[in-house]
Amino acid sequence: MNPFALLITWTTYGTWLPGDARGHISNVRHADGSWEKARNTPGTAFMPGDARTREHARSLLKHDPVWLNREQAEVVAAELVAATKSRGWRIRRAAVMSNHVHVVIDECPDDGPAVRRILKGTTQAALSRHAGRPQCWWTEGGSDRYKHGFTTIENAIDYVAKQHKILAEIIDHASGRACPGR
Repeated sequence: MNPFALLITWTTYGTWLPGDARGHISNVRHADGSWEKARNTPGTAFMPGDARTREHARSLLKHDPVWLNREQAEVVAAELVAATKSRGWRIRRAAVMSNHVHVVIDECPDDGPAVRRILKGTTQAALSRHAGRPQCWWTEGGSDRYKHGFTTIENAIDYVAKQHKILAEIIDHASGRACPGR
């Protein structure tokens, strides 16, 4: 049997906007007001930075951008463990940074968008409970990369493990706990 996992990524609200200089997978706004559709297929390069698109996206923000602190990141990691454990899913590796989250997960449905919605929804609720008020913590959408085979899964785990400025992490869900970052 060929093993299967998902590498799921999402960002905090307002911190990685369409047009970002780091690259993005969003629609691009041209000077004439027209749009170039995002190219979000595996193997396609990210769209390059585009100031016009970024400023347009910034003007549409309804709230201040969210940058997680260590305590909030630990809330996210603990909720990821609880949410996946209750469903019988396994997190192989996860990293929570100030502006995004990566999760390598298996023993879950073969439906990246549905799994991502659950992970984002439960952590959204946990962060709002922790803050004592509702708040928009995450951007819409995210990335779901399907990983098939031992090598591609191990590469995804290695990629997540090597993230910079990890505030909280999960190392093999079997441990049943989240760990502070480095």
